[in-house]
Amino acid sequence: MSTEYSTPPAQAVTINPMRLPNTLHLALGAFALLFGLILLLSVTNADQVRSMGIGAIGRLVTGITLLLFGGVHIREAMRYFRFTVVPGDSGLIALPSGESEHRNYLLNVINNGIPVRQRPSGALLSMFYGLVPQLINAPPTIRWHAELQLQRAIYLAAVLVSFSLAWVFAQPTAFAWMAGFYFIVSVMLLRPFATLSAIRKGALDAASNNVPAPRWPAIVTLLLISIAGPLAITLSPVQVPVPPFAVSTVVLPTLAVLGSGLIASALFTVALISQTGSYSASAARHIVDEKMQMADLSGGLLLRLSSRIPQPHHRYVHEHNVSKDTFDGELLVEEEPSVRADQSASGLIEAFRAAWQSPSQQPLLALGLFGLLLGVVGVVLAFVYARSSGNAMVGLVSLAFVASAQFAMASAHKLWNRVDFQSTLYRIRYVGTYHRVQRVAGNAYAGNGTLAEGAVRFGPTRVEVCVAQVTSVAFMHGGARHLTAVDLQHDASNAVIGVMQDYAREAQDCANQFYAQEHQVREVMNHGSRPPELPRTQHPMAET
Repeated sequence: MSTEYSTPPAQAVTINPMRLPNTLHLALGAFALLFGLILLLSVTNADQVRSMGIGAIGRLVTGITLLLFGGVHIREAMRYFRFTVVPGDSGLIALPSGESEHRNYLLNVINNGIPVRQRPSGALLSMFYGLVPQLINAPPTIRWHAELQLQRAIYLAAVLVSFSLAWVFAQPTAFAWMAGFYFIVSVMLLRPFATLSAIRKGALDAASNNVPAPRWPAIVTLLLISIAGPLAITLSPVQVPVPPFAVSTVVLPTLAVLGSGLIASALFTVALISQTGSYSASAARHIVDEKMQMADLSGGLLLRLSSRIPQPHHRYVHEHNVSKDTFDGELLVEEEPSVRADQSASGLIEAFRAAWQSPSQQPLLALGLFGLLLGVVGVVLAFVYARSSGNAMVGLVSLAFVASAQFAMASAHKLWNRVDFQSTLYRIRYVGTYHRVQRVAGNAYAGNGTLAEGAVRFGPTRVEVCVAQVTSVAFMHGGARHLTAVDLQHDASNAVIGVMQDYAREAQDCANQFYAQEHQVREVMNHGSRPPELPRTQHPMAET
């Protein structure tokens, strides 16, 4: 029978799972740089600058801001430009908190499936995990990112409800001031600059920290202010000063930032559902043989099994132990992970087409395109703001769309920033019993003497074999891989058992040959016969 059960070693693969989000960042950055340069070129002529007056300063500041904005996005596009995965370059399997060694964790995964944390008990998270049921099986990093985005969406919704209540209860003058407050709070919630900086390499290490619960007292206070505040201002004897701007100047930007932020949150939830839909608490189990005859106390079996697995590979456990009456061995090895074939397309057009046709990638691509659209509109409005001598409403709407664009593109970027791997995990363990006996052959008086010999008697050996296909995901180049699926490979497991059976037969044949030689010596000692002669060398006849 064929004992080859492993696949050829993986070759170096150049992949680009970030091709699409990088393209979106690059497009937005180039668009912002172009409009920023146009604004700066418009203030290079001295005569034109004098005719513009104070408006020249606005053009200059807006142009520099657009240059900085475009440079940030181009930098993010260059940061993850290409991943090259070479054999031995992938990280080890990540251990969850509370685990100190791979043996216990992987054995638990094989027998019981991928461990997941308990479903959150809070009302909000319980509802969220009910809406996205497979999220409970996702790696901690994705769950952390999802819970953080949910919290921001709740805050945005609370601000929108509070803003609507204030619109109903407040007088126009008071509402104009309150609308400005809501606009500032909305932009701060989206955290445009902090959100963009959080997608830098290694930022997802914060996934080990639990996301704090929403600040419900602050939300309730905000809702009460939207009702009690306008009433208090209306009943107050102090006259509220008229704002130096129209109500629409702040209302429309506030609606723009809240509406676009909530749309981005909804698209993120849909993308999250599609990304985690294939996750499950899968298990592999072991194939057990309790009657194998293993007449060997050495670790030769582990060496043979290990030599069949292509290099490089991750060796987690490799040990053989012999005690007074038992022997056991264990091998836990993972083949070098290979990148999934659907991680990258050959060209940009093919990548867009493949993502749009993929049910799991289409919502994520839509989220990124929505962020790009918001960013382009925000840049255009910023250009119009600078050219229109400082229309405040246009400038605030531009800021609102830019902040929402950062929020949407960063949310999509974190889900894109992953590399999916497939590998084969081998877990073999055997436990056997044996005992030693002492025998004396021959006769010292009537024969040629006695021969003392030792013999080893083996009992049945219990064998546990699991060859499983492992799917894992890493969120940074060379980072730890989180398990997402483990599936038993029956044919490969049976092939490993075949290798063990072949080795057991070879060991038994060697033992039989040894006992046959001892039997021949015993016969000589018992009957006093002449020992067998050794074969002699045949000398060639001398030529005459």
